[in-house]
Amino acid sequence: MKLFTSQCSQCGQVFRRRTRAELLSAMRKHLWKAHRSWMIARIKAGRKEAEAGNPSVQDLVQAIQKGSARAGLAVAKQMTESRYRQVKTVMDAISPLLPLKAALAWEGVEAAHDIYAKIGRK
Repeated sequence: MKLFTSQCSQCGQVFRRRTRAELLSAMRKHLWKAHRSWMIARIKAGRKEAEAGNPSVQDLVQAIQKGSARAGLAVAKQMTESRYRQVKTVMDAISPLLPLKAALAWEGVEAAHDIYAKIGRK
């Protein structure tokens, strides 16, 4: 029977298990037990890196305030889908309060995003 083998990147401990799922579970348990602070640092670094490349709600609102659907769409394309859903909720709530030019720009961004999502392109 084939054994799956892996080694801890921090301490070099070797793990051998019969299935890949068991191996990954053993590795995860070891990392959290023996290298907790390292795991927390990795998670924080990943969140910080993801946040840096993901535009905020304010970035999209500023692009739309200029009245440019093209600028708003460029910002929306950089967003993750979950961030876009957050922005959509906010923008749908404040769209009656926006000037006509900005409201039309948001409608254009929303329509273009829906089209791109339907055809599967970013």
